[in-house]
Amino acid sequence: MSVAHARVMAVVDTAPLPATQPMPWPAATGLAIFDLDRTMVRGSSLAYLGRALAEARLLGRAELTRHLVRNLGFALRGAAPGTAERLQRMLLEALAGREQAPLVEVARTVGPVVAARAYPAARWLLDRHRAAADRCVLLSASPQELVEAVAQALGFDAAVGTVAEVVHGRYTGLLAGPFCHGEGKLARLRDAVGPVGLATAVAYADAASDAPLLRACGSPVAVNPDARLRSLACTSGWPVLRLH
Repeated sequence: MSVAHARVMAVVDTAPLPATQPMPWPAATGLAIFDLDRTMVRGSSLAYLGRALAEARLLGRAELTRHLVRNLGFALRGAAPGTAERLQRMLLEALAGREQAPLVEVARTVGPVVAARAYPAARWLLDRHRAAADRCVLLSASPQELVEAVAQALGFDAAVGTVAEVVHGRYTGLLAGPFCHGEGKLARLRDAVGPVGLATAVAYADAASDAPLLRACGSPVAVNPDARLRSLACTSGWPVLRLH
């Protein structure tokens, strides 16, 4: 068993319990990657962003905003291939021509609200990785502006989300890189954190769409997995962690 895998197993075995003593982990710095929705926090972060954007009427019609963001959140959880990408394009089109600054302000307001919905055991895991001097990355298909706000509220070292292109302070309606979902999530991670080795990295995620990320990391952990990821974890021998 690798050192990284042993560390994860220790965490999975004890995560629901209070941290009364420091984990006996090596001092060497590693990388810990946490998915956001249903892994780090309860529910969908996009739902909170959508509600705030609708109230601020930043994307025009409030009902359309709620519809787009709510359904994109559902699609990211495991809809038919292409559905999440289609809804994401619709949301980008709604953003086209609008100023970035007001959305950033909304995201900064929503970030602590989403962070407050973190699972206690997920916070415990994050604290243990930070105590071990691991570099902790929050990774999500949600907009980069929101992921950064949540990451700052929770104490992550880095935030990696979906980046919309901005020119002269306004959204163009296009992406500035890969959609941070499926294979694109792994690509965004590599782009953001640089040429780091993932063989000793720990990754926590909840959906089958996260399989490319989990397979690329030396110590994958399925957290609150959907049916397909639960099946993959069982056949692959990955730890499964249930958080409530």
